[in-house]
Amino acid sequence: MGTSAVIKIEGITWAELYKHFDGYPESTLPWLESFNKDFTKNRGNDPEYKFAQLIRSSVRDGGEFDLDMSKYTGWGVVKCKSYYGDYTYILKSDGSVTVE
Repeated sequence: MGTSAVIKIEGITWAELYKHFDGYPESTLPWLESFNKDFTKNRGNDPEYKFAQLIRSSVRDGGEFDLDMSKYTGWGVVKCKSYYGDYTYILKSDGSVTVE
Protein backbone atom coordinates (compact mmCIF):
# COMPACT_ATOMS: atom_id res chain seq x y z
CA MET A 1 0.00 0.00 0.00
CA GLY A 2 1.29 3.45 -0.90
CA THR A 3 1.76 6.49 1.27
CA SER A 4 -0.58 8.93 -0.42
CA ALA A 5 -0.63 12.70 -0.63
CA VAL A 6 -3.01 15.37 -1.76
CA ILE A 7 -1.49 18.46 -3.35
CA LYS A 8 -3.52 21.66 -3.25
CA ILE A 9 -2.91 24.94 -5.02
CA GLU A 10 -3.85 28.05 -3.06
CA GLY A 11 -6.66 29.72 -5.00
CA ILE A 12 -7.99 26.49 -6.57
CA THR A 13 -11.12 25.27 -4.80
CA TRP A 14 -12.44 22.69 -7.26
CA ALA A 15 -9.57 20.25 -7.87
CA GLU A 16 -6.48 18.75 -6.24
CA LEU A 17 -3.70 16.47 -7.38
CA TYR A 18 -3.73 13.02 -5.77
CA LYS A 19 -0.38 11.21 -5.49
CA HIS A 20 -0.82 7.58 -4.45
CA PHE A 21 2.79 6.51 -3.87
CA ASP A 22 5.66 7.94 -1.82
CA GLY A 23 3.86 10.98 -0.45
CA TYR A 24 6.33 11.33 2.43
CA PRO A 25 7.71 14.87 2.86
CA GLU A 26 11.30 13.73 2.30
CA SER A 27 10.26 12.42 -1.13
CA THR A 28 7.59 14.89 -2.22
CA LEU A 29 8.56 18.19 -0.61
CA PRO A 30 11.82 18.82 -2.54
CA TRP A 31 9.93 18.57 -5.85
CA LEU A 32 7.06 20.79 -4.71
CA GLU A 33 9.34 23.42 -3.18
CA SER A 34 11.49 23.58 -6.30
CA PHE A 35 8.48 23.76 -8.59
CA ASN A 36 6.55 26.35 -6.57
CA LYS A 37 9.52 28.64 -6.01
CA ASP A 38 10.42 28.60 -9.72
CA PHE A 39 6.83 29.00 -10.94
CA THR A 40 6.07 31.89 -8.58
CA LYS A 41 9.30 33.67 -9.46
CA ASN A 42 8.63 33.42 -13.19
CA ARG A 43 4.83 33.55 -13.43
CA GLY A 44 3.61 35.09 -10.17
CA ASN A 45 0.27 34.20 -8.62
CA ASP A 46 -1.61 32.35 -11.35
CA PRO A 47 -3.31 29.35 -9.72
CA GLU A 48 -4.89 27.82 -12.84
CA TYR A 49 -1.61 27.81 -14.75
CA LYS A 50 0.24 26.62 -11.65
CA PHE A 51 -2.10 23.62 -11.39
CA ALA A 52 -1.61 22.69 -15.05
CA GLN A 53 2.16 23.19 -14.90
CA LEU A 54 2.39 21.12 -11.71
CA ILE A 55 0.88 18.19 -13.58
CA ARG A 56 3.36 18.67 -16.43
CA SER A 57 6.19 18.96 -13.90
CA SER A 58 5.32 15.55 -12.43
CA VAL A 59 6.42 14.07 -15.76
CA ARG A 60 9.03 16.59 -16.91
CA ASP A 61 10.88 16.54 -13.55
CA GLY A 62 10.01 12.97 -12.60
CA GLY A 63 13.50 11.62 -13.16
CA GLU A 64 15.20 14.38 -11.18
CA PHE A 65 12.91 13.94 -8.17
CA ASP A 66 12.32 10.17 -8.48
CA LEU A 67 8.57 10.55 -8.94
CA ASP A 68 6.27 7.67 -9.81
CA MET A 69 6.33 7.32 -13.59
CA SER A 70 3.46 4.81 -13.86
CA LYS A 71 1.47 5.28 -17.06
CA TYR A 72 -1.95 4.27 -15.76
CA THR A 73 -1.99 4.53 -11.97
CA GLY A 74 -0.47 6.52 -9.14
CA TRP A 75 -1.76 10.03 -10.01
CA GLY A 76 -5.18 11.64 -10.27
CA VAL A 77 -6.92 14.96 -10.54
CA VAL A 78 -9.68 14.79 -7.96
CA LYS A 79 -12.49 16.97 -6.69
CA CYS A 80 -11.48 18.98 -3.64
CA LYS A 81 -11.95 17.10 -0.37
CA SER A 82 -12.92 13.87 -2.12
CA TYR A 83 -9.59 12.16 -1.40
CA TYR A 84 -7.59 12.25 1.80
CA GLY A 85 -3.89 11.51 1.74
CA ASP A 86 -1.50 10.63 4.50
CA TYR A 87 0.00 14.06 3.80
CA THR A 88 -1.51 17.25 2.42
CA TYR A 89 0.66 19.80 0.67
CA ILE A 90 -0.46 23.33 -0.11
CA LEU A 91 1.41 25.34 -2.73
CA LYS A 92 1.07 28.91 -1.53
CA SER A 93 0.86 32.00 -3.72
CA ASP A 94 4.09 33.38 -2.19
CA GLY A 95 6.12 30.39 -3.49
CA SER A 96 6.23 28.46 -0.21
CA VAL A 97 4.78 25.01 0.51
CA THR A 98 3.07 23.89 3.71
CA VAL A 99 2.63 20.29 4.87
CA GLU A 100 -0.29 19.06 6.95
